[in-house]
Amino acid sequence: ASRGSEELSTLAFLDCNTLLLCCTTGRLCLADIRQPQGLVEATSVPSAPCTEQWCMGTRHGAQGSEPSSQPVARLSSRGLLTLTDLRKTSELLALAKARVPSPGSGAEFLCVSWAPALEGYLAISGFDGTVHVYDTQSWDSSGREAEPIFVHKGHAFGGAGGSGDPPLVTVHTWHLQKPRTLLSAASDGSLHVWDWVQPCGKC
Repeated sequence: ASRGSEELSTLAFLDCNTLLLCCTTGRLCLADIRQPQGLVEATSVPSAPCTEQWCMGTRHGAQGSEPSSQPVARLSSRGLLTLTDLRKTSELLALAKARVPSPGSGAEFLCVSWAPALEGYLAISGFDGTVHVYDTQSWDSSGREAEPIFVHKGHAFGGAGGSGDPPLVTVHTWHLQKPRTLLSAASDGSLHVWDWVQPCGKC
């Protein structure tokens, strides 16, 4: 995937020709399928520990909007979240710390995704049996801890059967038309379709 043969964690098409790749080190690279040898480094994560693993989530804008105008979210295995504008990769749009448990064996299931029908909202999972929803519109570059506006705990409370280990959310995704509906799956085989409610202070 790159000059250093780094392992990829996530990839996504920005448009019909442009591909964005995220390495497990947090480095972003752009590729044009019309130019197979033309891989371009978009940005890297400053001072990220080498043991930290990263994934990314992209959001497609309105029809006809420039793909690079949509921020890219990256999530690390210790809960660091970065928002990057691909038009100006030298600086981060925002940096925040998610309230997550200590990283464990779940780094392989890290998932961050933008809400397609709500501006500035994203969800993260892969640390435990929960899915956290965040409103990023008030985030800045301070790196302070972000407060989730909703936490789906259904998988964690659903029981782990006879295994003894609590279930781990392995993946989640947003409904394309219903703004506050998500689907999530966990390591115990459970599959949940759920809605979250806007906090009263934000109504």
